[in-house]
Amino acid sequence: MKDRSATATIKGYFYQFDQTIVSLLEASPHGSVTVEGVEDIDLDDPGESALLQCKYYEGTEYNHSVIKEAVVHMLRHFHAAGCPSSQVFRYRLHGHYQGGQHKLKLPLTTDFVKEHFLTFTKEKKVHKVHEELALTDEQLADFLALLDINVNAPSYDAQKATMAKLLVREIAGCTSNDAQTFFYPMAINVVQGLAVEADVAQRKITKLQFLKAINRKDVVFNAWLRDYMGREYFAKMVRRKYFSHGRIKLPKACRFFVIEMGDEFEVAKASGMLAGLGRKFSHTEHLRTPAADRFCPYVLLRGLTPERLVELKESLRNQGVAFIDGYPFHGAAFSPTMLAEDPTKERLWTLKFVPDENELAPTIAACKGSLVEVYDFHQGSPLGSAFVPKGTGLYSIQSDSAYLLQEVMQA
Repeated sequence: MKDRSATATIKGYFYQFDQTIVSLLEASPHGSVTVEGVEDIDLDDPGESALLQCKYYEGTEYNHSVIKEAVVHMLRHFHAAGCPSSQVFRYRLHGHYQGGQHKLKLPLTTDFVKEHFLTFTKEKKVHKVHEELALTDEQLADFLALLDINVNAPSYDAQKATMAKLLVREIAGCTSNDAQTFFYPMAINVVQGLAVEADVAQRKITKLQFLKAINRKDVVFNAWLRDYMGREYFAKMVRRKYFSHGRIKLPKACRFFVIEMGDEFEVAKASGMLAGLGRKFSHTEHLRTPAADRFCPYVLLRGLTPERLVELKESLRNQGVAFIDGYPFHGAAFSPTMLAEDPTKERLWTLKFVPDENELAPTIAACKGSLVEVYDFHQGSPLGSAFVPKGTGLYSIQSDSAYLLQEVMQA
């Protein structure tokens, strides 16, 4: 029972997040939303402004008691504002229930609201909110004119389908598949980030800011999003976000893969992942491949001891994987310039090893004439910006496994 209850609660949160996204996408260009403001969603839009509360009870029948507290809260807010008859923003209850919607008779009357929503018993004492607030029937009628109650709101899946269509409509070039696998997770990531801000002013976002935030490449994916979406879905999303090039061949770039290994190191598993990385992110060699078209990925393994790194390199060598580590000869100092050299027909490296974080910036500086991208697959703290020159594309991807990159390549 506890598991089902927890699942229902989590689903309720995401139903609210999804409705927040829908509200933003349906808003006018200058509309904005505050997450967890006066209500769950505060919509400020020149065309339509509202304070909205979401209820999702797919396994529960509707009863007046379910929304009573929300109605009282909204009435108190109206009263605190002085019961203005000219108020433009509306109060909105958006709820989905298993059944029982017939119990709510619309339009609401003042007598019905007084009886079913504003009267309750606490500690054997009857409370009548409208009397405690000294509201007149005219003031209560003004409030009801601003109150919209929808107990037939769409289901979780139906709302998500609507949201996907809106993403396709609002984002240029977005396909249905893009909406599901890329933009929706990005949107959830943005809304969840707003929800945890302590300052309510920081929980506000305009529609234009929202669209810009979900259509960018440098937003940090977090473990919370991975847990919600599922490992396989998350891996597909990371692949599409960072490593999807459509039907064109992989463009040349200096791609640095920083992987936090920690205590998860298994030589066979790690060498298999890196061998696959070398195959996937190196150029395709042909008989007449121009020298300028050759490239291969760089790898920096954080948290790996020198002894384990030697063991890994030995395993790769035994598999026939050609790599370079920037050391011209035994005992020599590390050479960033040597490591930055492109593969040649005679030396078809598929991997380049950066020895540690301190050698990352010099190696990046030695990369000439190519786009530089750094992909930081971290479990704890991300790679510090001090290790990466300014102007370098640095993309932080949090994981609970050293082998997320393997999952991404297989997604």
